[in-house]
Amino acid sequence: MIYKENESVPANALADLRQAVGWNRMEDCYRNPSMMSYYHIAVYDGNALIAYIDCVSNTVTDAYIQDLMVHPDYQGKGIGTKLMERMIGYLQSKHIYMISVIFEESLKPFYDRFGFTHMLSGQLETFACK
Repeated sequence: MIYKENESVPANALADLRQAVGWNRMEDCYRNPSMMSYYHIAVYDGNALIAYIDCVSNTVTDAYIQDLMVHPDYQGKGIGTKLMERMIGYLQSKHIYMISVIFEESLKPFYDRFGFTHMLSGQLETFACK
């Protein structure tokens, strides 16, 4: 497996991975040139994108980890843990004050391992991005 940091990832590969983990594809959103990422890591097995994590940030005080995805065929092998460790380590090295993540209740034990405290949060989808 090859880990690539902040390199371009094709929109269709991200959409295929999103679909594999049961999310909407959002391919049009990933093709939008305005889509910005502070830091991301893509994991490949050969030429196949098998895992991904992304972060947006104001580069000083806050960062939000989003889109942690591991293809179902590769889950349970520690890839998600390694991606989180690398992401958190990078953000700490940049002296980002606060790191946030939103996750489903079933994933609470996974995120607890990294020291995330639980706070109330809300999310509103304003349109469907295909």
